[in-house]
Amino acid sequence: MPSYRRNYFGDCFFFTLVTAGRARVFDCADARRFLGRAMRKTRAQWPWQTLGVVLMPDHLHLLWRLPPGDRDYSHRISSIKRRFTRAYLACGGREGAVPAGQARKRHRGVWQRRFWEHTIRDAKDLHTHLDYIHLNPVHHGLVRRAADWPWSSFARYVAMGWYEPDWLGRVDLPGSVEYME
Repeated sequence: MPSYRRNYFGDCFFFTLVTAGRARVFDCADARRFLGRAMRKTRAQWPWQTLGVVLMPDHLHLLWRLPPGDRDYSHRISSIKRRFTRAYLACGGREGAVPAGQARKRHRGVWQRRFWEHTIRDAKDLHTHLDYIHLNPVHHGLVRRAADWPWSSFARYVAMGWYEPDWLGRVDLPGSVEYME
């Protein structure tokens, strides 16, 4: 069995969470609402600052800054997944098959078991990941322009003047994003 090691150094992280079997769970408005509620409840207990986000039909990308001295992103993501799964299944959401070993551990077939994490190294890396987040719907062929996808932080950056509404590529964002929320 592979040994997964997470990096808990730094304060800014990029995450990818994927649904089990790449099911298009977030095509459903109720699922999007349940995810938002799960994230708000979790953030009320264990705060973080959202620097960027995009919600796709079968996955989401998050860019977070954690509070000084607190690197426990795994607990936060676990809480979000658990809260979402309970609400989603209680309202009749579907889940995929779960191997017997995982079922014995009470795992459900809504999310892939693990998530992908990347520690943001510097301002250039941060900007690269913000661009990646905002171009993801275009890359997947869901829209022609980042501005046309309603479930991302792109509109917030446009409102602040950091991106043009018709942007399609690299942009140099001014200064730090520490004050973002």
